[in-house]
Amino acid sequence: MKIVPSSMSLRTRLLLACTLVQVMMLALLIVNGIRVVDEKLNERTQVHLEEQKQLLNAALSSPLAGRQYRTLTEILERVRADSGIVYLVLFDHNEKLVASAGWERAVPLPPLDVAPNASFAGQAMYFHTAMDVESSGIKVGRLHFGLSTAFMRTAREDLIRENLAVGALALVLSIISMVALSYWLTRSLAQLTQASESLTAGDFNVRLPVEDGGEVGKLTHAYNVMADALQGRLKALAESEAKFTAIADYSYDCECWINPEGKLIWINPRVLDMFGYTPEECLAMASFPAPCVAETDAARTVRQIHRALRGNTGQDYEFRGRRKGGSEFWAAADWRPIYDGSGGYLGIRISIRDITQRKETEQRLEATVVELREAQTVQQDYLTRAQDEHARLSALLAAMDTGILFVSGDNKVVYSNPAFTRVWMIAPGTRLIGANPQEALATASSTLARPEEQGRRVLRLPEEGEVQSALELQMTDGRLITQQVHSVEDVYGRPVGHLWLFQDVTRERQTADQLIYLAERDALTGLYNRHRFNEELARMIADAQRHSSRVALLFLDLDDFKYINDTFGHRAGDAMLIRVAGEMAGQVRRNELFARLGGDEFAILVPEISDEMLRVLAERITHSIAQVRFQYEGQSLRLTSSLGIAVFPEHADNAEDLIARADTAMYQAKEAGKNAWRIYRSDLDASLEMVKRMSWNDRILHALENNLMDLQFQGVYTTANRVLSHFEVLVRMRDKDDPTRLLLPGQFIPLAEKSGKILDIDRWVLRESIQMLAESKSIPALAVNISGRSFDEPMLPQYIAELLKRYGVAPQRLVVELTETSAVSDLHDAQRFIEALHHTGCGVSLDDFGTGFSSFAYLKHLQVDSVKIDGLFIRNLPKERDNQLFVKAMVTVARGLHKTTIAECVEDEETLVMLGRFGVDCVQGYYLEKPRADHPLMLGASRLKTTTMELRFT
Repeated sequence: MKIVPSSMSLRTRLLLACTLVQVMMLALLIVNGIRVVDEKLNERTQVHLEEQKQLLNAALSSPLAGRQYRTLTEILERVRADSGIVYLVLFDHNEKLVASAGWERAVPLPPLDVAPNASFAGQAMYFHTAMDVESSGIKVGRLHFGLSTAFMRTAREDLIRENLAVGALALVLSIISMVALSYWLTRSLAQLTQASESLTAGDFNVRLPVEDGGEVGKLTHAYNVMADALQGRLKALAESEAKFTAIADYSYDCECWINPEGKLIWINPRVLDMFGYTPEECLAMASFPAPCVAETDAARTVRQIHRALRGNTGQDYEFRGRRKGGSEFWAAADWRPIYDGSGGYLGIRISIRDITQRKETEQRLEATVVELREAQTVQQDYLTRAQDEHARLSALLAAMDTGILFVSGDNKVVYSNPAFTRVWMIAPGTRLIGANPQEALATASSTLARPEEQGRRVLRLPEEGEVQSALELQMTDGRLITQQVHSVEDVYGRPVGHLWLFQDVTRERQTADQLIYLAERDALTGLYNRHRFNEELARMIADAQRHSSRVALLFLDLDDFKYINDTFGHRAGDAMLIRVAGEMAGQVRRNELFARLGGDEFAILVPEISDEMLRVLAERITHSIAQVRFQYEGQSLRLTSSLGIAVFPEHADNAEDLIARADTAMYQAKEAGKNAWRIYRSDLDASLEMVKRMSWNDRILHALENNLMDLQFQGVYTTANRVLSHFEVLVRMRDKDDPTRLLLPGQFIPLAEKSGKILDIDRWVLRESIQMLAESKSIPALAVNISGRSFDEPMLPQYIAELLKRYGVAPQRLVVELTETSAVSDLHDAQRFIEALHHTGCGVSLDDFGTGFSSFAYLKHLQVDSVKIDGLFIRNLPKERDNQLFVKAMVTVARGLHKTTIAECVEDEETLVMLGRFGVDCVQGYYLEKPRADHPLMLGASRLKTTTMELRFT
């Protein structure tokens, strides 16, 4: 019976036999090693067991003899936890169980093992044994315990693994040695076998060295002789074939041979890479090369081949080739005739090469040339624009009022504009470039007012993480300069220096202070205005509430002041108000506030005052006003006043009610005969006047809720050609008892302004007017007059914008008119209100222009689009030379400020012609058109409203 297949080599058989012997020997050695290991483990286990018994005897003898059973239980538990013992059961000398650990007392003890055995440990988990516990040589008890054999199993398994590893290593080393030995013995025969196989495969260069004269050496020599002979015979044939193959098959170009009849008789394999056809497919074509040429060039190429078959030579014939897949490419062909040895004509040889890359390169080159020319043009354009931009930037920096100083990273000045030298008063022509910034400022003529305090902060760079705001520098010449610094980075975010900005803000600061003054001061008298009065009243009431004190409000109204305005004009009235304000200011103490609320109304806030002092102050004020003598145009005028007093918290517990009580007390003083003062009395608050005022409030509210408000319209026409420009809207109220009777504004508007109902009227008129603009596109524009009380309503411009957006009305079709007196009395709020209206897109007009004492002075602060000259200057204009001068001046000032002028109350042709000569842009009045509700242009609107609403409250 064969153990190994007969096809195995000699080297393999020898190697297998040696390996088998090595395995058997190693198995014997391992078995013997395991036996020795078991004996050594048994000895070590016996020694360990004896040590444990001695320790247990020492630990248990004394407590057992003393019958300390609790202590014995604790000792057994500790021993069981620390010594690898799984259970312990202790009996006294009477074989009574006294303590145990890890064993149930009801369970009988297992039989004892004779001796520890390593081979047995691989099967049993515990070794059961017992010992006598002796104290001073006397047996006091017996201990049964079970020792875990885990450590024996672990040690035995580790030793077995080590022996197996050593055996495996020895076996591997043995096999390696045997392999080397068998390789050395059989290497010559193996080399001869491999050489024969290589020769059979066609490798004729293999030769073997002859190392000895034995049988193997002779066989090797015979092989070498045979290989030399065979190689020599094939060499000549291979060289010839290689030459032809190198020329034909490995050419970069596609080579072909066409016979004189035009038929392809040979083509190299390059055609497959170039055209996608195999040589066999090409030889089968009847009309080669037409299928390999693009359709546009096929006929031309075939004609060229036919001409070449006549014996011509050609080169660089370009055509578009077509691959088998249908794609096209650029190709070029060279051809020449072929002759045999006797000169016979055999046809032409054609070489075709792919020139697509060259064509693409030429096209890219042409495109690149075009792009370069365009880029050169763009570059020149950019250069020109950059130069222009540089010039503009230089001009801009030179024209700026802000001084600029650019300092590089090495703390050198690299740029400064002219404003910098002007701010610091540096002499013109002083060279600053390249100097240290401190050196540059050292040349300045202007010095700091506080050099010790501010000197160390000038040109000081902020620390890392420090946020440095603008630094204000006070100069000795009174100027105020601000300093700011900004870090400058390049396009990569790297710091390249710092930019210092210096600005002379002296005039701006003075203007700001003036605006603050105007925001809380009355423009005519210089007293505090209504806005500041409301703030102080709220503050004083809050202080009084905290400290349980009193605040007195004195409400003052000049008696018959309207008569002075109507008789002598607003200039006389303004002068009288200034004189009265000066007299009253002398009666007011420092902790009291004196304000003009508007028109001829004044108020005084007095904190912490007794009733007696309050009476003295009221008497002193009314007496001082009555003593004022005012001379105007040769006439001596006197005024009296009515003064009402209300005290917080006796008469009211909030600011609104306190004002109402003081106003009521003032009317009580007027009813008492004027030139008097009264403290508010609730028992007199039901007078006929109060009832009348309350009745009017109810009537206004009823009219708003029941659609009893009505609008009438009066046209505003251009002066030059008398074409309608827009409409002025006039509000009327129908009597609730007789809706056919219209109430004029003078009957309800003043009361509405005092009660605050005027705000509701304003919104009603705006809403109705904008809705009418949406309904009737024929209305050119509408103008609405807004009460001065609306300045205190910041949401009104937003309300107007929302209405325009909701109804889809162009903002330019709505003009909002403000009276001059209301605007000037609270200039700051008027400016804010006008600016907000401009943001909505509406036009803004200033009504009753010229009635104020300083109309021209305040016109430049009010950014209105047009001004309406008050009728006081228009009535009887042809006969009043003074009014003619005033109107001319108003038109000149308005035109200089680019504002349109409108004249009202035009009542005859002569006045209209004169206004045209003066340059007035638009006019309105009874001569042109009376107010009416049924204007023809309004008939298209369902609610009869006009275009540019101008709400008239006079």
